[in-house]
Amino acid sequence: MMAKKDSQDIDLQEEAGAKFHRGSALSIFKGDRAEDFIALLCAAAIAFGVYVLI
Repeated sequence: MMAKKDSQDIDLQEEAGAKFHRGSALSIFKGDRAEDFIALLCAAAIAFGVYVLI
């Protein structure tokens, strides 16, 4: 069983000397760029749908 401190560090990453939490250890994407790109496409599709329906 993992200690509480360890469970909080599952998604901890270090880049350029700074430590940060990636956001979620559970992701279907290999990288943040793919996740951001899909989110952008979904947002654009929703915005287009709202524009067309109203």
